[in-house]
Amino acid sequence: MDRTRERRFPVVMRALTRTDADTVSPARRAEVWLWTIVSVGTVVLIAVGWPVTASGYGTHPLAAMVGTLVHCSAVALSVRWPWAGLGASIAGAMILIPITAQAAPEWPWPWPVTVLLAHCLTVFVLALRHSWFWAASLWSAGAMLTVLAPAVVDHPADDAVLANGAVLLSVSGAFALVGLLVRLWIAGVGRVEEAQRLSASEVARRRELEERNRIARELHDVVAHSMSVITVQATTAGYRRPGLDDGVQQEFEEIAASSRRALGEMRGLLGILRGHDTAPTAPLPSLPDVAGLVDSTRASGVEIAYSGTDAGVPDAIGLTAFRVVQEALSNALRHAPGSSVVVTISDDEHDLIVRIANSAPERAGEPAPGARLGLAGIRERVGAVRGTVTAGVTPDGGFELTAVVPLVEDEDALPT
Repeated sequence: MDRTRERRFPVVMRALTRTDADTVSPARRAEVWLWTIVSVGTVVLIAVGWPVTASGYGTHPLAAMVGTLVHCSAVALSVRWPWAGLGASIAGAMILIPITAQAAPEWPWPWPVTVLLAHCLTVFVLALRHSWFWAASLWSAGAMLTVLAPAVVDHPADDAVLANGAVLLSVSGAFALVGLLVRLWIAGVGRVEEAQRLSASEVARRRELEERNRIARELHDVVAHSMSVITVQATTAGYRRPGLDDGVQQEFEEIAASSRRALGEMRGLLGILRGHDTAPTAPLPSLPDVAGLVDSTRASGVEIAYSGTDAGVPDAIGLTAFRVVQEALSNALRHAPGSSVVVTISDDEHDLIVRIANSAPERAGEPAPGARLGLAGIRERVGAVRGTVTAGVTPDGGFELTAVVPLVEDEDALPT
């Protein structure tokens, strides 16, 4: 455990100390800056406003502390909860205005400098983070308190009161306007970033479609053309070669049927690769189709013993089992000519078990070439449905492949 922490520590430190500002979006940087300004501003206003209110205006220290804390906390509350910031700002002002009324005439009233700054900063945060309604409400509340304060509380200097109120309304209005402009700028930057992301996504999608179309063209030119030739030759063999016996004619018909089936699947694959909305919607092969696959493979002359199951399985698992048997039979035909094959599909309470085993080839010879991707493809298919694959040479010189696919959802088998 200690070694793991030691290995992780440099990674964590690099993540915490990285200075690559280009990796942070402008909106995220604005969020960080806002919290920084709000935190520093709140602490400074409390540190300055409390002693100024207590000593300069001759108020009780406890009352000055409570009023300053409530009023300045409105700045931080406004970042998340506009109603809380609006209420705290009004409540703090209603505490501070009466207790500072008895100060000397030269001291600003009803809005001391620190109270005025906290009020303006709260208006700015409301305009920046929330709807204009909240900033307008706090500005209107400040105007109302400015008008009502001289009527409710006696103060010797009425002219200074009007001047102080005019300063509050003009400065807080300017802060509200700046907040709205900054908010619009951030929204514009966010829209530009979103447009850039969409553009990059479209470019990547276009490149992917171009690559898929290229692969589809290659498949069509190479595989589909060859399969079409095989289909035509097998279908017309009886007309081009009169006098064929019934066994040979039947074999040609089986070849034609297999090639037509392969062409049908190839057309579906090409439609998917090209992204056509009109891609074939024929049902994909599943577990009940394995018997037909075995029968069509027997027509090639290989001896196959098949034992299946009637268990109902999900479509994905049924398709996986069909493809496993298909690939295993193809490998046996290519790499073990003349061998016999045993295909067994069984199920228990939890798993579907697909086992294909072929005996040692009866005749020596160079096996048909392959791409050496068959087993890898089987493992990928079975792994996609949380199954496992084992394959290897048997003691008698044959080859056995076993795929086990879970039928019951097992949380422990899911990747973490």
